[in-house]
Amino acid sequence: MLKNYDGPWSRINKSLNTSFYIVYSMSDKKNSLIKRPRLGPKEVKILAFLEFSGGSVWEEDLYNRFVRAAKYQRIFYGRLYGLQRKGFIIIRQETNPATGRLKKKVYLVK
Repeated sequence: MLKNYDGPWSRINKSLNTSFYIVYSMSDKKNSLIKRPRLGPKEVKILAFLEFSGGSVWEEDLYNRFVRAAKYQRIFYGRLYGLQRKGFIIIRQETNPATGRLKKKVYLVK
């Protein structure tokens, strides 16, 4: 089956690949033996924020930082679990020492 490179999806994939190449500097895709997962620009922003904040953040703080409207909450959580499936982050339930309640904490995998 032939791929349509002139369709609207080709422009989106090119922009996603560009951000991936800038962050992870993957120069030769055909000769690499290890397939690296593609990252979108918003996933790159989440990883950059986790790295800036020391590698661990409460999931609630990520939600407050990146979600502007409640209707996009499911999309954001989908991004988080996608990053977890790709192996970039780990999400665990821990007890918050300030409140004594269980909360989810997001860790950056190094």
